[in-house]
Amino acid sequence: MARQRVEGAGLQWQEAANATELAESLGKRVAQCLQDALERDGEASLVVSGGSTPAPVLRYLSAVDIDWSRVSVTLADERWVPPGHPDSNESLVRDTLLQDKAATARFVSLYRAGLSESEAKPVVAADVAGMHQPFTVVMLGMGGDGHTASLFPDAAADELQPAMALDATDVVAFLHPPSVTQARITLTRACLLHAENRFLHITGDGKRDVLAAALDSCEGGQWQPGQAPVLGLLTEQPAKATVFWSP
Repeated sequence: MARQRVEGAGLQWQEAANATELAESLGKRVAQCLQDALERDGEASLVVSGGSTPAPVLRYLSAVDIDWSRVSVTLADERWVPPGHPDSNESLVRDTLLQDKAATARFVSLYRAGLSESEAKPVVAADVAGMHQPFTVVMLGMGGDGHTASLFPDAAADELQPAMALDATDVVAFLHPPSVTQARITLTRACLLHAENRFLHITGDGKRDVLAAALDSCEGGQWQPGQAPVLGLLTEQPAKATVFWSP
C-alpha cells in the first residue's frame, strides 16, 4: 500500500528484504551521488540524521573510498546537548561516519557551547549555508508521529509553521515540542528541500503504514498545517525524493 501511495505521489520507492540489505543499498546510492558531485563540482555535501536506523548506513559510508576531504557533513537536526551527551546526534555521527576513510570530511556542528539559542542561530546558519549548495544528499528519517528532522507535529504553531514555510529565509530553527525532553535545533524545510537528492530511510511495517496514511491525507497536494511534517519534504519536487524501506 505504501509503495502505491509513494509512486502515486511521484516519489521513488526502493525496497530491500531486510534492514541490513537496505542500509547497503542506500549507502551505495549516497556514495555514488557524492562521487558524481565531486567529479562535477569538486566538492559535495551530505546531511544525515541521527538515531539507530541510519547508523548502519553511516558505518557503510565511512569505508567508502572517495575524497572525503572535499565533502562537508552536517545533521538534519540535533538535540540541544553537547557532544558526548548520550542523546547527542553529533556523537553518533563522529562514532560511525567520521571514521576510517571518512575521517577527513569536514563536519559542521549544529551545537554551540556557551551560546544561547538566539546567539547560536545565526552562527550555525552561516556555517550550514557555507556548505556546498545545493546539498548533494539529504538523508532523513521519520518518527511514528510523522515527524522528520526535528519538525514535530506537536510543536507550537508559532515555531513549526515558520520552520515549515516554503519561503522561509531561516536556515535553522529551534523547536520545543512537548513530546520530547530537550530543545531541538533543526534545518528548516526550505533548507532541507534545497538538495539534489532526498532519501527517506524507514524500516518496519509500522513506519510504512504511517507514511501511507500521511500520503492519503495529502491527496497529492502540498503540506498543510495539521498534516505529518514528513509530507513537506516529500510532496515538493517529488522526483528528487526516494523512500528506502525494508521490513
